[in-house]
Amino acid sequence: MLENLSQESLGDGSVSPSEIKTYIEIGVLYGTAIISGLGTAWLAFKRKKCKEKLQKEKEIIAIFEDKNKNFQIYDRLMYLRIKSSADRARICQFHNGGSFLSGTPMKKFTSTHETTSKGVSNESEKLQNCVTTVFHDKIMAVKENTPKIRLVSDLTIESKSKSFYKSTEVEKFAILPIHKNDLIVGFMEVEWNEGSEISYPNDFESIFTLVRSQIEFELGKEG
Repeated sequence: MLENLSQESLGDGSVSPSEIKTYIEIGVLYGTAIISGLGTAWLAFKRKKCKEKLQKEKEIIAIFEDKNKNFQIYDRLMYLRIKSSADRARICQFHNGGSFLSGTPMKKFTSTHETTSKGVSNESEKLQNCVTTVFHDKIMAVKENTPKIRLVSDLTIESKSKSFYKSTEVEKFAILPIHKNDLIVGFMEVEWNEGSEISYPNDFESIFTLVRSQIEFELGKEG
C-alpha cells in the first residue's frame, strides 16, 4: 500500500483524494490500535489495583479476626486462672519439627498463650519447639484427658517435666488435651506455685473442662 502511495505521489507533488482517504484510514487504524492498547493496559492496571485492594481488605479482616480470637482465648485463660487461684494458665500446640536421621517424624509443641498472676514469671519463651519425647510424662498426662490436680512430687525423679516444674517453682498442675476434629492438637495447663495460697473451687474440674471447650471453639475458627 505504501509503495502504491509513493508511486501515485510522484509527479507535481500534489496529493490525490484517494491518497488522502488512504492516509486517513491508516491513521484511524493506528489510532484505534493505540487507543485499544492503552485501554487494555488501563483495564489491566485497574484489575490489578482492585485485586490488591481486595487482598489488603482480606488481610485487615484476618488480622482483626485473629486479634479477636486471641483476645477471647486470653480472656478464657485468665478467667480459668483467676477462678482457680492459679499462678499460670497456658496453651501449648503441637506441630511438626522435621525428622530424625532414621526418617521418624519429630513431634514438638510450643507455648502459644500464657497468662500469669501478679509477680509470677511468664515461661512461654522456655517452651518453644519442645520435643514431645523429652516431656514424655507430660504427654502421657495429656492423653489421660483427666482434669484432676496433680502433684509435681509424684513425677519420677528423671522426669524432664519435673525438672522444669521445679525450676519454675510449680507445686501442683492440671492438664487437659485440646481437640480438633477428634485429634489432639495441643493442651491446656494450669499451675500452682510452691507457697501459693491454693483455694481452687470444688467444681474446678467442671470449670476446667468448660473453658477447654470454649478454647477449642476459638482455636477451631478459620483465620
